[in-house]
Amino acid sequence: MPKSDSNKKLRIGTRATKLAIKQAEILSQEIINKGIEKKDNIEIITIKSSGDYVSASIGPYDGKLLFTKEIDQALIDNRIDIAAHSVKDIESNLFDGLELYGVLEREDPRDALITANKIKNIEDLPQNCLLGTSSPRREAIIRSIRNDIRVIEYRGNFETRIKKLINNEVDATFLAMAGIKRLGYEGCYILPIDTNKFLPAAGQGAIGLIARKDDEIMKDVIEKINHQKSYISILAERKVLEKFGGSCYQPIAIFSRFLNENEVSIDAMISNKSGSKNFYLSKIGSKSSIINIAGDIGQKLLEYYNKSLSNDSIKS
Repeated sequence: MPKSDSNKKLRIGTRATKLAIKQAEILSQEIINKGIEKKDNIEIITIKSSGDYVSASIGPYDGKLLFTKEIDQALIDNRIDIAAHSVKDIESNLFDGLELYGVLEREDPRDALITANKIKNIEDLPQNCLLGTSSPRREAIIRSIRNDIRVIEYRGNFETRIKKLINNEVDATFLAMAGIKRLGYEGCYILPIDTNKFLPAAGQGAIGLIARKDDEIMKDVIEKINHQKSYISILAERKVLEKFGGSCYQPIAIFSRFLNENEVSIDAMISNKSGSKNFYLSKIGSKSSIINIAGDIGQKLLEYYNKSLSNDSIKS
């Protein structure tokens, strides 16, 4: 594959949703702020992903590639130079020839409960209320807190899910605080939930930067804008998933963060769909050891799954 031509525009590839485009714009601005390229020399190329055409339920065998494969293929074909993804949408194993070389500084990693009526906490939700989510992780956690809540499949982009809520199709839903902040959304009622109570998905809140392995120019660009602490935390979270072999269609949550300049914590959880069985692990290590620790955590999650959850239809 040819290397990027420095005389051509720097091409950022992204999904065609409003949030994805905003994330690409944030990346573009970071490149400009670092003095790497001028605004006129950056082009954002929007690409429809398979996931954008799907309105029915997505099964466990479809995987995250539904949201990334077309963009990554454009990267392989040299139609773009950098693929900008929400990290939680990126599969553990990338296409041959591609690498996640960095991330921008992580935004708020928390989940937020979104309702039409103001509430102060999850316990304030009406008895037997209807909550919409397509995330097994969110479903399992909310059911572990409130087993009376009815959960239905609830797909769509940011705007679609908000519209369904306003139209009273559900009483509540979840959105990532990162997306809420990036879009400046202030409608409905937004209740951020602390990560200690609601552990995020691996990579939640981070914009991942993928380039071709043979493109030294783009690797250098990404290195200059990469937020090192966020990147280490993201690599640790992805290492857990890689070792476990999990995807966003399993009730698995992983969150890593720096406690100080050298110490890094990592918390992980796996559950069955009903939230009645939950297994938590928490470890602290140095930034040089946290990846190995993450691998151990992934192995322990896998062992627990095989022993306790494999018959609980965790992937259904």
